[in-house]
Amino acid sequence: MSKKEELIIDDHKLQVSNLDKVLYPKAGFTKAQVIDYYIRIAPVLLPHLKDHPLTMKRYPDGVEGEFFYEKNCPAHRPKWVQ
Repeated sequence: MSKKEELIIDDHKLQVSNLDKVLYPKAGFTKAQVIDYYIRIAPVLLPHLKDHPLTMKRYPDGVEGEFFYEKNCPAHRPKWVQ
């Protein structure tokens, strides 16, 4: 089992794991780098996503692996995620 780490983003604590996992093999981007990217673009991106339903396309083994659609917000989400 991988080591879990805690991130604090806008006063919210998030448990994350597998930060060194490569999600984009061709570019070599890790999960940590993808999280960092989303943190940096959040101020621009989030206003466009507000009040819009989302369907997530999840790639558990990276973008070159199999994927599935997650249509509902998971029950294990943080309380502040709607």
